Amino acid sequence: MKKMLALFACLLTACQEVKIEPVDIAADDMCSFCRMAISERRFAAEFWSEGPTLFKFDDAGCMLNFIRRQDQHQDILAGFVMDYEARRWLKAEDAHYVRSTQIKTPMGGGIIAFGDEAQAEAVAARYQGQVLRFDELFQAGRLK
Repeated sequence: MKKMLALFACLLTACQEVKIEPVDIAADDMCSFCRMAISERRFAAEFWSEGPTLFKFDDAGCMLNFIRRQDQHQDILAGFVMDYEARRWLKAEDAHYVRSTQIKTPMGGGIIAFGDEAQAEAVAARYQGQVLRFDELFQAGRLK
């Protein structure tokens, strides 16, 4: 009977869907690409890959470069970026990104994310940048 209960518990656990959500940045977190400390949350990004394994980044540019270098885009379960102004996690595919050489980010990626498109457009105008979606950023080529 104990073996059957244990087997049932294992099956029940295996059948449950794992909910992938963003994970807060801890004080000792390091960027998975450049290995620098993630000290400015407003630029942070992260993604979950098969496993599941969490990769955290100090700059959206680091995340994009990591994905390209590792050829990991097919293994990504979910990606998240920090809204620059609201400082809350957004799904990477839902964010509006502003890319400009005038925007200073931890590793020089020059990319910040917003949940609100109008806000992104205003920031892009101020910094002579462009508003892109995640797939456009990914296709734009190496960042640095």
